Amino acid sequence: MTLSLSLSRRQWFKTVAATTAGLVIARQLPAASPAVPAARVTPPGLVQLSLNENAFGPSPRALAAMQAHLGEVGRYPFALAPQLVRLIAEQEGVTPDHILLGAGSGELLEAVGMHLGREGGEVVSAVPGYFQLVGAMQRVGARSVAVPLNARLEHDLATMAAAVGPETKCVYVCNPNNPTSTLCPAADLRAFVIAQAQRTHVFVDEAYLECADDFKANTLVDLVRAGHNVSIARTFSKLHGLAGQRIGYTIMAPELAKAVRPLMTGSANLLGVVAARASLEDPEYLESARSRLKAGRDALLAVLDELGCRYAVPQGSFVFFRTGRPIADFQAAMRAEGILVARPFVPLFDWCRITIGTEEEMALAHAAILRVLG
Repeated sequence: MTLSLSLSRRQWFKTVAATTAGLVIARQLPAASPAVPAARVTPPGLVQLSLNENAFGPSPRALAAMQAHLGEVGRYPFALAPQLVRLIAEQEGVTPDHILLGAGSGELLEAVGMHLGREGGEVVSAVPGYFQLVGAMQRVGARSVAVPLNARLEHDLATMAAAVGPETKCVYVCNPNNPTSTLCPAADLRAFVIAQAQRTHVFVDEAYLECADDFKANTLVDLVRAGHNVSIARTFSKLHGLAGQRIGYTIMAPELAKAVRPLMTGSANLLGVVAARASLEDPEYLESARSRLKAGRDALLAVLDELGCRYAVPQGSFVFFRTGRPIADFQAAMRAEGILVARPFVPLFDWCRITIGTEEEMALAHAAILRVLG
């Protein structure tokens, strides 16, 4: 019995030694080159101008930061995310407790909507508009009170104020508005938000505000700093060109952030965190992207003026204009020309939203619009 046990141990050690040697040899072998080609996000032969992405892409610093961290993607970003939060808080003039990171601002709209709508009530917003927060509130039992835009396709602030009542749990304002790209007059919006924040929570979605001509004159983040019942949403998907990395943030009272955090479903991804931080540290590139967007808007408006098309005065990364035909027909005609434009927006079914692309993409889009509508 003793001899048998001893032999078994020797055999076991020999087996372990052989296996370990095999592992060492395997680790020394060169890794096989991946044979998977790069996937195309947009189908070949088409120009993607339907999703409000930044076709100019992210800052070179953001690209370098992602490349430098490729070897770390097997790790969670828990050690790096607080650094980004501190940088955001410093730039926004708040404490880190005011900041929530999310998988794009969309995850935050969902979580805030779930929190604010959990006891029912109503949410007041504009139509056509962006409905992710509204939809989240509806799914947990709140009712939507949709207020039509005014004749300029801007938020009708007076009518929205009149719609706020004792059951209102939130007023949602997307500024610039999606899909119309219109910006509320700064003084009017500030007065509206201050007044309504005394009655209910006001959520201002500034996803596209960094694309506007004058961000500083229009942002309302100072109202959060001053303690008003206001939250602000921002995203790195638009001006920063990081839509594929899914990272955004909200600025809100620390008490609200603490209540919303348990409703979130994950954490920011590592490459998104390092890219966002690098992008914030590259204001020159952001200003360049903003200038190119404005030039793209102006050039498209010149084409629309030539055709006599009505449009909303744009300040986002896109333009909303009247086609004079059902949007489904216009979409199909533009796709046949190689250009993808946005989906229908209720109730303006003869209007089109088109994203500003690169200069080369917009030249193709201009020619297509002239052929289709000319």
